[in-house]
Amino acid sequence: MRRMGVLGVGGAAVLAVAGCEGETVERVVEVEVPVEVEVPVEVPVDRIVEVEKEVPVETIVEVEVSPMEPMDDDAPAGQADVWRIGIFEDVTTHNFFNMLGPGQTAWNFYAFLNRYPSLYGLSDQRFDWVPILADGFPGPFTEEGYFVTATVSLKQGPMWSDGQPITAHDVAYSVNTVLELEMVEGNWSSIVDSSSVAMVEALDDYTVKYYFHSTPGLARWQFGLSGTQFVAKHFWKPLLTEAMATSEDKAEQRAAVFAIEPENEPTAGEMTFVKWESGAFVQVEANENYFFSGSTYTEYANGAYKEELPGEYEFTAYGDAEGDVLLEVTRAPAAPTVIYSVYPSQDAAVLAMQNGEIDYMLTPLGLARGFQEQLAGREDVKIIANVPNGIRYLGFNTRRQPMDSKAFRQSVSILTDKEYVTGTVLAGVADPAYTMVPPGNGFWYNPDVVELGKGMSREERINAVVELLKGAGFTWGTEPAWDAAGGAVVPRGNGLRLPDGTLVPELQIVAPSAGYDPLRATYAIWIEQWLNEAGIPARAKLSGFNVLIPIIFNTWEFDMWILGWGLTVFPDYLNDFFNSEFIGDDRNNAGGFTNADFDAAAEQLIVETDITRAREIAFELQRILADESPYMLLFTTQILEPLRTNVNFGYESVMDGVQNYFQSMNGPLSTTAVE
Repeated sequence: MRRMGVLGVGGAAVLAVAGCEGETVERVVEVEVPVEVEVPVEVPVDRIVEVEKEVPVETIVEVEVSPMEPMDDDAPAGQADVWRIGIFEDVTTHNFFNMLGPGQTAWNFYAFLNRYPSLYGLSDQRFDWVPILADGFPGPFTEEGYFVTATVSLKQGPMWSDGQPITAHDVAYSVNTVLELEMVEGNWSSIVDSSSVAMVEALDDYTVKYYFHSTPGLARWQFGLSGTQFVAKHFWKPLLTEAMATSEDKAEQRAAVFAIEPENEPTAGEMTFVKWESGAFVQVEANENYFFSGSTYTEYANGAYKEELPGEYEFTAYGDAEGDVLLEVTRAPAAPTVIYSVYPSQDAAVLAMQNGEIDYMLTPLGLARGFQEQLAGREDVKIIANVPNGIRYLGFNTRRQPMDSKAFRQSVSILTDKEYVTGTVLAGVADPAYTMVPPGNGFWYNPDVVELGKGMSREERINAVVELLKGAGFTWGTEPAWDAAGGAVVPRGNGLRLPDGTLVPELQIVAPSAGYDPLRATYAIWIEQWLNEAGIPARAKLSGFNVLIPIIFNTWEFDMWILGWGLTVFPDYLNDFFNSEFIGDDRNNAGGFTNADFDAAAEQLIVETDITRAREIAFELQRILADESPYMLLFTTQILEPLRTNVNFGYESVMDGVQNYFQSMNGPLSTTAVE
C-alpha cells in the first residue's frame, strides 16, 4: 500500500493494453471447472466442496462498450477503449468510510479505494516517503500548549472529478469526521488514531495543520496519518450530517454512515466510478480532471527521488537527481474504461483468462499448480512472479476453551506439518511461514523466531503434543500413541478433556472454500485430520469469503479460522492485530488475544520515531507471537499474476506484485486488507 491518487487503475502510463475487435464484452460461465487439489485419502473428496455459494455458478453478464481498435503491443497506454480485469470475489461496498472500516477486503480496495487522494505516499520500489498532494515535506513538529503540531502545504491545481478544487478543508473534514464518530473499525483505529491525533485544522485553502497529543511515531505519522486518504467535503458533508442526525449514539451513527450509498461521488484518482452490478461487474472510467496525468517520477541508483509535472511542480529528495536511473514512469489513465468482471470462483476466472475474456486477473492468493499449468502453455498469456507481502494463517478464538491455552495453540502448530502440505500436497506453490512479517519484507522480517514443529517426524509430533498437553493438565479417554511398526497413530486419541475435567466438544475450523482458495481449503482438511488423530475433535467448515467476514470479525461464532492478510510495509499491524486494545466489533484482533507484555512492547512500536529502534521492537513482537501463537502462520505464496501479452506494465518486479497498483499502492500508508 504505497500511494493513492497517483497511479490509480493501471498504475503507470507505460502500461498498454492492445485492443480487440467486438462491440460487447460478454462473459458466460455455465459450469464450475474442477479444482485440482490433492487431498488425503482418508478424507472424502466431497468435503473439499462443502461450500456456501454466494454467487450463482451460472452467470451471464453483458457490458456494453465501444469497439476497441487493434494496437501494437508497445503502444502507449490509454489507446485501448476497454481494459478487462477479472476478480473472483464480489465487492461489498463503495463507501469510503466503510471500505476502511468493516469492509476492509482486498476486493473492495481493488475496485474502489484507488479513487481517493492522500497527501503522502511511498515510492514504488524503495518505499521512500514522498509527497503526493502535499507540496513538499511537512514543517517541523512544534510544541503549542498541550499539543504538538505539524503543518503541511497542499499543491494548488488538483481537482475533484467534478471540477471542484481539492483543498485543506477536505483533509481536515475527513479526519475530524473520523475522530468525531470515534471510528475504530477495521483500519480506522490505526490510520486515524485518536490516542495520537487530536484534530486537524485548515488554516486556509491550501494549508492544513495537525494537532497531536505528543510527537507521533513513524507508525502514526509517516506510515499512517500523513498518507490517510480523504473525501470531498462538499459532497459528503450533507450525507454525513443527515446520517448522524438519526441517533445520538456513536455506534448507531457509524452504522448509518457505513450504510450510505455515495452515488455520483466526486473522486480524484485516475479513474472515476461509473457502475456496479453486484455479482457481475464494476465499471470505472478515466478521470478527465486527473491532475497528475503526464507527470513523471524517477528513482535513481544513488537513492534520489524526483517527480515533475511540466508547468506545475518539480520535487527532488534523498540526494541529487543524477546518475543511473533505476525506474522512470509517466502517469496517465490506463484506458478510457476499465471493467472488473466478477467470477464465482478462482477457477472460473482462470477459465476466463484462457478464453480471452479478460486481459488481467487480480489474484492476491497465489495460484494452485493446476491453474498454473492451465495458463502456462498459452502463447497469449504470461504469468509474472513477485515476492509476497501477505500471510495466510489459522487464528484461535482465545475467548473460548481450549483455544485460550498456549499449550493447546502450540500443540496445533506442532501437529501441522507445513513443509509436507506446501511441498508435497500443494506441489511447492506455497512456502511455510513461521512469523507475521513475510520474508520478502526483509528489513522487518525476523528469521530467528521459534518454529514450532519444523523438521519433526509424525512420531515426534505426536509424542511432543502428548507431553505438552498432559503437562498443561489435559487428559484423554484414549491417549494417542505412535505405532512405530505400522507407521501410524494407533490408538488414535479420543475423549480429550480440559484440565478441569470438562470434555472438549468438536471444534470448528472455518475457512474459505476451494472455489475461492484451494490452498487454504486443502490446509483446513489436513489440519482437521491431524487434530483428530491426536484426539482433538475438530471439523473444517468451508464457506464463501464474504460469508466468513462477519462471522470472524463480528459474531466470533467459531473456534478457529483460516484467512489471510495483505500487509503494510511498516509492520504496525503487529500492534493492530494482537494488542488487546483492538478487541471488539469489526476490529482486527478477531481472536481476542490478550498479553500484557506484548501490549506494552506493541505500544512502544507505535510511538517510536527512530527506525532502527522500531526494527528491534518489531523483532521482539514477532518472537512473542511465535511463542504465544495467537495465530498459527501457515504459508506465503509467491504472487503469480496472469495477464495477456497485450498488457505491458513497464516494469513487473515489485514486492507483492503489480496488484499493489490496485489496492495498496494507491492506499493509505497503514492499510491492511483481508484476503
